[in-house]
Amino acid sequence: MKWEKYKIEYTHSGRDDMRKMKKYILEKFKYREYAENFTNKMKEAAESLKTLPTGYDTTGFQYRGYDVYLKPYHTYQIFYVVDEISHTVTILRVLQDGMNWKMVLNQWLCDN
Repeated sequence: MKWEKYKIEYTHSGRDDMRKMKKYILEKFKYREYAENFTNKMKEAAESLKTLPTGYDTTGFQYRGYDVYLKPYHTYQIFYVVDEISHTVTILRVLQDGMNWKMVLNQWLCDN
């Protein structure tokens, strides 16, 4: 069986989340290689959603009529939607584990 490949896109907020985390690593640890490694690992995690993106649990939230999925990755959580018609996965937010993600996501959804 051949799996369909999905295209990966990011919302402004999803990219901004990753930029802020990278900036935090640079400021806190003063270690550029670690920050670059973080960015690469997060992009790899997102890219892994190109095949079978619906294999993760939904959050119970919806964004523009699409179910919001959650992919845990190390100490981070990737929130995304899947458009089956255009075969696109859109990364909405990337949050640190331990954050009250339900509150953050709910507020973000209300604002968007």
